[in-house]
Amino acid sequence: MLTPVPPTTITWHILGAGAIGSLWAIYGHRAGADVRLILRDQQTLDAYQQCAGIRLHSGEQTLHYQLPARCSTSLPSPIQHLLITTKAPQTLPALKALSTHIADDAVLLLLQNGLGIAEQIQREFPKATVIQGSTTEGCYRQNRFEFVHAGRGQTFIGSTKDGEHDTLLQLANSLSFSPLSVSVSDNIKAVLWRKLAVNCVINPLTVIHRCRNGELLNSPEHRAQMRQVVDEILKVSAALGYTDWVVDLHELVTDVATTTAANRSSMLQDVEAERDTEIDAITGYLCHLAAQHKIAVPMNQQLLDKVKRLSSPHQP
Repeated sequence: MLTPVPPTTITWHILGAGAIGSLWAIYGHRAGADVRLILRDQQTLDAYQQCAGIRLHSGEQTLHYQLPARCSTSLPSPIQHLLITTKAPQTLPALKALSTHIADDAVLLLLQNGLGIAEQIQREFPKATVIQGSTTEGCYRQNRFEFVHAGRGQTFIGSTKDGEHDTLLQLANSLSFSPLSVSVSDNIKAVLWRKLAVNCVINPLTVIHRCRNGELLNSPEHRAQMRQVVDEILKVSAALGYTDWVVDLHELVTDVATTTAANRSSMLQDVEAERDTEIDAITGYLCHLAAQHKIAVPMNQQLLDKVKRLSSPHQP
């Protein structure tokens, strides 16, 4: 059960200095909140200090702050509120490295792409409160600690447990740093499924075609592929009883591609930087569910296989 905490007294540690983690960190620091970055290792911390912090471009404005940051080997204990923005494959290893610094009853808030990670975290930290979140804020990395806030979006957090709305609202308020606004969803599963569906369309296709989100709309071939991916997602959604959540999925995908037109998807950035992608927690998760229900999803499977090959160039 979540314990109410006044928003002004919350110290948020942020695990993951990628686009989303840095976005919340820099706006939080500007707002005067107590936000602290947790970086991967001493080498990353040294690079952060050499860059004198994080630089964020938003429209005509550039913000540059050096907020408090530590690596996992020099953290004070215990961490009570942790915002997790790491990539899905890196989440459990990163949390295990921090395990001695995390309070037993900590609040662990996931704000990342993909599904299936929250359940693994809950098993690893059984006394912690695991909250899931979803954001459509568009942000991409320009250099090591330099980012572009490319498009405004919506952010929701929620829990699958009953009776936690008031405390969730406090947490949401404590993470609402202008211009970022966090709201509480009474059906976070629906929000996360819709986000997964959009990511299954936009992320792998921008990788395959090496393009920005909005450029997917400029080609009849690309649009046809988007429709095929969506149609397959709708079949899986129907089998799971999620039809009502995705009735407008074709329109939603087009709207997201339009509003984040200038954004380069995180998956495309990962492939170009030869980093691991989140494809297994996105398209891989969908394909796994499809297989369980004996539903053919050939386009999604093709995209899964292609992205995995591109992100592992050493493989044939």
